[in-house]
Amino acid sequence: MDRTKLVNELYLVHCDIFDGVSKDDFANYVVYSKARQTRILIHKNDQGQSVGYCAIHFFEQELEGKASTVIRMEAGLMRAYRGKNRNAPFVCRQVMGYRLTHPGRNVYYLGALVHPSSYMLLDKYATKVWPSAEQSTELDYGGVIRQLTRLFGLKAVDPDRPGVVHVGWQTRDNERDRKQWQANPNHAAQFYIHRNPGYTQGHGLLTLVPVTIGCVAHATGRMLLNKLGNLLAPHPHGSRG
Repeated sequence: MDRTKLVNELYLVHCDIFDGVSKDDFANYVVYSKARQTRILIHKNDQGQSVGYCAIHFFEQELEGKASTVIRMEAGLMRAYRGKNRNAPFVCRQVMGYRLTHPGRNVYYLGALVHPSSYMLLDKYATKVWPSAEQSTELDYGGVIRQLTRLFGLKAVDPDRPGVVHVGWQTRDNERDRKQWQANPNHAAQFYIHRNPGYTQGHGLLTLVPVTIGCVAHATGRMLLNKLGNLLAPHPHGSRG
């Protein structure tokens, strides 16, 4: 597909989900990324209209003196099509493929997460997530994140609070959505909101995940178990023998 047409098509989807980002910035993040590799998954409905996207980028650079790759992503799915974890198989295939073909590199996923739901997904599928209540002492999070903030030209909201940066992308939640998230009992959601209370203003929480073969295998296994559980769950209108 022509890149200009792709930008126009995906930006319409983006604007249904997010606010605060111009078309030029969106294009540079998603389609014209300077990453060594970029792959984009496009979700379409039965009428062939685009309703979501997932872009994954592989930036190859030196981190802490070692050959490393930093994976970044942008994703959005219109509200009516959410709830089936549609991006996970695509992401697992891309990450596992890269991990297997680059055995000598340190690989990390870096997300500037602008919503609690994104942090909850990482907490569910990744073996280690920084920052988190459980992993806070295993990594010099502040030092690494400050380096990554400089590398990607990000701007910290508060220099004394490493990891919270200006992103601009604001999920189009209404007041009811926000109240539901505030009351959500999930520990990951509450950790995210405590760490990044300004997410409704377009602040992102820089979140780092070390990508190992074991990590990808764990995520794939969780995904398959969830899918099996959904298949075995009783039908809401009864079952047939």
